[in-house]
Amino acid sequence: MRDALYISNLEKTFAHDEALPSLPVPTLSQTIEKYLDSVKVFVTEEEFENTKKIALNFQNGVGKELHNKLLQRAVNQRNWLEKWWEDVAYLSQRTPLLPLCSMAGFTNMDGLWKPVPGTQIERAALYMYFQLHFWKFLRQEKLKPHTSHDIPWSMHQFRRYFNTVRIPGEVQDKLECYFHTELEEPASPTHVVILHGGHIFSFDAVDEYGDILIPPEFQLQFKRIKDWCEENGPGSSVGALTLDDRTSWAKNREWLLQIHPENELHMETINTALSIIVLDDAEPTDLTRIVRETLAGDGSNRWADKSVTNLIFNNGAFGLISDHTPFDGLVPVVAGHFTYLSLRESGGVWKGPQAVERDLLPPRRLDFHLDDHIRSAIQESKRLYQLMVEDTDVVCESFTQYGKSFLKTYNFHPETYAQFALHLAYYTMHGRPAATYVTAATRQFYHGRTETMRSCFPEVVNWVRAMIDDQKSVNDKLQLMQIAARKFKLLMKDCTENNGCDRHLLGLYMTSVEEGMPLPELFSDPSWIKSGGSGNFVLSTSCCGYTPLGGCVMPMREDGYGTFYNIENQRFTFTISAFNRCPETSAAKFYD
Repeated sequence: MRDALYISNLEKTFAHDEALPSLPVPTLSQTIEKYLDSVKVFVTEEEFENTKKIALNFQNGVGKELHNKLLQRAVNQRNWLEKWWEDVAYLSQRTPLLPLCSMAGFTNMDGLWKPVPGTQIERAALYMYFQLHFWKFLRQEKLKPHTSHDIPWSMHQFRRYFNTVRIPGEVQDKLECYFHTELEEPASPTHVVILHGGHIFSFDAVDEYGDILIPPEFQLQFKRIKDWCEENGPGSSVGALTLDDRTSWAKNREWLLQIHPENELHMETINTALSIIVLDDAEPTDLTRIVRETLAGDGSNRWADKSVTNLIFNNGAFGLISDHTPFDGLVPVVAGHFTYLSLRESGGVWKGPQAVERDLLPPRRLDFHLDDHIRSAIQESKRLYQLMVEDTDVVCESFTQYGKSFLKTYNFHPETYAQFALHLAYYTMHGRPAATYVTAATRQFYHGRTETMRSCFPEVVNWVRAMIDDQKSVNDKLQLMQIAARKFKLLMKDCTENNGCDRHLLGLYMTSVEEGMPLPELFSDPSWIKSGGSGNFVLSTSCCGYTPLGGCVMPMREDGYGTFYNIENQRFTFTISAFNRCPETSAAKFYD
């Protein structure tokens, strides 16, 4: 099943990327129409009329000028949004990556690997063996290119899954990627970096012949690391520095590099590594605890800058941390599902040679030289991180009465259903609608990523209000639900074609900034923030797909929720996050 789903010997992984159409620019009138429709449920009639006046003045005035300049940019750039999106949404943000910005991932193993103390290194070995196979298939371009309704999708994001790092800067970070296919130069680095006990180690995961280490060899290297740490005690936890805000980490990083020349070599080893592996001492026993330990776990053993961190806990449970900058959530889901299917097909057991029949160089310890300033910075970073951990409220639970199969019999799209459940839950709990972000993929375009689908539109709110109105009949409620579902389908289709409103409005805003123009009134109007503009969506939601793999991010705002969901034939799994400091929100109550 794994190879049938993911491997292709006919089409190369990146074969279609250069032939994809450029990212289009929507019409200005269409964008303004969509924006106004998304505002209605969050403002009074008087406020809406004022916003409508502002929006139409924008459309017929400065907005038209900005739109024409954006069209010119689109002539000269195949993806007019790409650099702006990375810079504004990610690289210029100064917020700590963990736990506030990175994505946490998990897999519901359904009894294949139940948490059992003492299984850590054996499972880590098999897990990483299959992860390395995914890396190798990517390098060979054997991963099957993605399509949707026979339309090719961009695979560009997969180039930045492995061997990628986000380098902190005092004003803006930068992304560096060292991954290359087998036909490209230079060759991709083949070493991995392991964090355990506050120490950092590295070893080659691929031998000189290009063969991946077998699980017993991985296991030997992991055992060497654990034995050394047990004998020598806790390390300095240099990785905790990466948990600070980006400006502070950038300054401390420069200081660290100037202490001793070896520090720069160690940093390069980490930056170029295939991925990070954390042998974590925690023993989470259910999905909520796994997600929490993944997103907000032991700060002594994290390196937040890397694109991928694989966490294997002491009881054999595992999680994944992904930096959101280089790719969106579907990329780690695909890599994780490949590994999941590999584990299921093997029964979770290595059936090859059990002995290590060659001498392997022991893991190399990356022993950073420190001074009092850096030691103090590590402790301060840990302290601030712990405050964020204590503010993190996470719940991950599954609804198992029915799933995708049941909805299919009624021709009701499962993501639409999940979205409606979230809107009904929020309105019931808080007594008002919530500005909602839903991820819509625009990967049918060159280097396409996402558009925002604003799913809290008037038809949804009409249905929600009917559902809590005892005077409404079942037929009335069903009819309103069907009307809202049709609108959802149309809006999602528009957004996947880059015909939403948020990315276009971002482009117009950035054009005004780069041209040195005054801020257009559209973006200072209170309706802009109330409807979710500038990253103020109360519900930040995304579908992780239709596999046992789920994820989690923290909310966009203090009084909001992060709500990821993955949908299977017989269950919905929701992962809800909130901030403990907000007295109005509760992840557990929202799920219930």
